[in-house]
Amino acid sequence: MHELQKKYRRSILKLAKASQKIAEKGFVTSQGGNLSYRVDTDVVLITPTKVPKSEVQFEDVVIINLKGEVLFASEGRKPTGETPFHLDILKKRPDLTGLVHAHPLAITALAMAHSDLLSRPLLPEPIIEVGPVLNVKYEEPLSQELADAFMPVLMKSNAFLMLNHGILIGSTTSVLRATELLEMIETTAHSCILGSQMGEIKELTKADLAKLDYTLKTRNLNMPGAPGVNASLVDLYF
Repeated sequence: MHELQKKYRRSILKLAKASQKIAEKGFVTSQGGNLSYRVDTDVVLITPTKVPKSEVQFEDVVIINLKGEVLFASEGRKPTGETPFHLDILKKRPDLTGLVHAHPLAITALAMAHSDLLSRPLLPEPIIEVGPVLNVKYEEPLSQELADAFMPVLMKSNAFLMLNHGILIGSTTSVLRATELLEMIETTAHSCILGSQMGEIKELTKADLAKLDYTLKTRNLNMPGAPGVNASLVDLYF
């Protein structure tokens, strides 16, 4: 076992578990999706290219630095082709540790419709635990242009709807936490689609959000977005 595998053994196991989890949930298919996990100031674990997420094991996880240089990879393994946008986000958002990019069914349906429903204040839990899922314009997968497309909204929230593509969601604690947040947003997307079929979807008011500011504080949760960017949930959504 390589020395870096020994040093980050627990974190590598968490990344492999998170990869398998999103596959089991049906949030990715074939070789789609990718995950990264910052484990040190300049050390990032990332899923390999051309390996189905359901099959990612400990030895498959690639270890890189923030420049994209490979610090360790098992024979035949290379980091995902979408490494550029993972690294750009991790460099510009040092508060984020775990990133998950996936294509869940309901979320991706909203991405194809260019819907803004997930960016609106609809349900308490997604509001205080994730924040708005902000739209990112379509750019070619694996490209630097895709990485650049996140920049206009990157500081404001922790989740991003990639139009005609899927979602990227980040966590300030771990990559496994990011998968939990992904489940929450996918459930919210299902609710949005069902609610739209029943009539006009109603948003929470500014007064409701002001009260959720208090809930966020009592639960000791961080305000969504980069530290210091959003003063309150009211400002974030309105």
